[in-house]
Amino acid sequence: MSKQELYEQMVALFAQFQEGHNATTKKGAAQARKAASGIKKLITPYNQASVAADKEK
Repeated sequence: MSKQELYEQMVALFAQFQEGHNATTKKGAAQARKAASGIKKLITPYNQASVAADKEK
């Protein structure tokens, strides 16, 4: 996956995180936690893709 694709996924997950964080229900809090976990899982692949892209320059 490319650096840009990973970035776009992280942005989408962050939007879900914000929406869940601002919700007043337990379901909203659960959605925020799920989105935060998804972001966490994408950080390492993003770092790897970023380093690989910099090496190509």
